[in-house]
Amino acid sequence: MNIDHHTARFLILVCFMSCCSGAAQSQDTDRFEIIHGPYLQHVTETGATIIFLTSKPAVAGVFVADENGSVSMIRNSEDGLIRAGDQLHKLRISGLSPGNQYHYRVFTNEVLKFEPYEIVFGDTVRDERIRSFATPDKNKKEIRFTVFNDIHSDPGKLGSYLAAQAVEQQDCYFLNGDLWNHVESEQMLFTGCLGTAISRFASEIPFYFIRGNHEARGKYARDLKKYFNFPDDRYYYAFTRGPVHFIVLDSGEDKPDSSQYYYGLADFDAYRLVQLEWLKKQIKTDAFKNAPFRIVLVHMPVMEMKNTGHGMKFLAEHFGPVLDSARIDLMISGHLHRNLWLKSGESGFSYPVLVCSNRDFVEVTANKSGITTWLKNSDGEIMEEFILTK
Repeated sequence: MNIDHHTARFLILVCFMSCCSGAAQSQDTDRFEIIHGPYLQHVTETGATIIFLTSKPAVAGVFVADENGSVSMIRNSEDGLIRAGDQLHKLRISGLSPGNQYHYRVFTNEVLKFEPYEIVFGDTVRDERIRSFATPDKNKKEIRFTVFNDIHSDPGKLGSYLAAQAVEQQDCYFLNGDLWNHVESEQMLFTGCLGTAISRFASEIPFYFIRGNHEARGKYARDLKKYFNFPDDRYYYAFTRGPVHFIVLDSGEDKPDSSQYYYGLADFDAYRLVQLEWLKKQIKTDAFKNAPFRIVLVHMPVMEMKNTGHGMKFLAEHFGPVLDSARIDLMISGHLHRNLWLKSGESGFSYPVLVCSNRDFVEVTANKSGITTWLKNSDGEIMEEFILTK
């Protein structure tokens, strides 16, 4: 990253303030450090969330500089108290301006002792470099994004995809489900796809996580949500970037709740019906109705298809008619482990569906001319091009 004079001023200030904030040296021989992150979540026109993890309990903060070199320090404060003693840190930056570039650098103070009347701080650690991100501009006429799905705990596959594309040209990424085979631990998340995403783009380009059926499996699946930051803290959500209004759906598990594999611990049908009511309200909003384009991303495709599992049948029966009536422009899915392009009407509904296999990825550009979608292989070669005009 090129360092201008505003950024240089920011770097000097961050180094000075970070070095001054440590009160004592760590008395533990184990190293205190940032072990994962930082990475961006829930970037809006006026805010962004920075997430990172430390090896020991700490107090976290982030310095943020705007395009004019004005620097602010952000710490999590709730009900009058600064968050302290955590290892997973989620810092929400608010009050930003649309369409602006921001620089940031995270830092953290180790908490050695945390008692009612005595708190002892240890080392201060700061991120190795200054990072940057841009807030979306609602007046932007074009958006470029990439969709990955069905990585199935193979970070090398994700790395090959990223090596085959111009990462810096993407406005955002969508991780469209089944990034993992199952979720057993925090470490599994970061040695898998999250670690690769962070090292390649996620500290400066935001991604949107979409839960697949495999992310609902494993003892740590119930803790997965805390590593992301979703609108309204739900796996299903909607937002607008440029000319596109996006709807992200959580398709749930693919088998009946009564399946022996869930041991009586699944309740996806009821969950999907709650989500359906949210969807019915969402398609009536001005943001949805006034957007030039409406794209739905969901791991399991909502389409009529023979010999599908319970989950897809449930989605087709309940969600298909609602999305059909809303006249969405495109649905992008995975799950089937094969490539499939269905034009409007061929899916059983009025919208086209692009299903990406577990060996390829999707790049999309949307502007006034329409939506252009490229299906690419792991070498970045274009296998198919699909163009949708309004």
